[in-house]
Amino acid sequence: MPVIKLETDIHSHILPGIDDGAANINESLDMVKAFIAQGYTKIITTPHIHSLRYWNTKDSIQKAYDILIEAMSKEGLHLDIEFAAEYYLDNKFLELICQDEEILNFSENKYVLIEFSFKSPPIGVDMVYNKLVDKGYQPVIAHPERYEYWVGNLGMFERLRDIGYLFQCNIHSAAGLYGKIPMRIFNDLSGKNWIEFLGSDAHSTHAVSQLGTSIQRSAVQKAILNGVRNHAL
Repeated sequence: MPVIKLETDIHSHILPGIDDGAANINESLDMVKAFIAQGYTKIITTPHIHSLRYWNTKDSIQKAYDILIEAMSKEGLHLDIEFAAEYYLDNKFLELICQDEEILNFSENKYVLIEFSFKSPPIGVDMVYNKLVDKGYQPVIAHPERYEYWVGNLGMFERLRDIGYLFQCNIHSAAGLYGKIPMRIFNDLSGKNWIEFLGSDAHSTHAVSQLGTSIQRSAVQKAILNGVRNHAL
């Protein structure tokens, strides 16, 4: 059976110099070229917004985005790029939600990508969901398979879905690039048809270049066949 690929990626760190992804414009351009080589036609890049590490704003992200678009034009590179953000669930994010400031999102459905701590389970997921929905956003949990404290606890993932969260899983998790536990959880979520989005979460050109291999994994192909929402963006 031929491998089904994706044309749209919704989670990457390709903007130059604003988080732990591309360090400069040359690395950004290399990542763009790698995405094109992998057959992608659209990228929704999602820089970190994290109060203790990368407290980006819409302005700082816009500036980095403009630099990349200008450099791509000079290089003659054609790839549709939009930006949103990957928000870390912390007190600063809660403050942002309570303010009138726009939460960076993507698509007409206003999807918002949210990252949890890798060390301990989040608190207040119901409240965060409700506050975002009240403002017209649809919360999406970034790489739920990487939260290893929930391994073997499908009930917790089911609860998050019952609340209304959507799941975005990393393609490379299915290939074991983050370890055995994320791979196991990815397989479990794929088996339940609980993956709404697939993303590269690429921080480097090498990560983009590996997508062609990781996407061949049966759990990834199953998620694509089940109708991930990437196709609708």
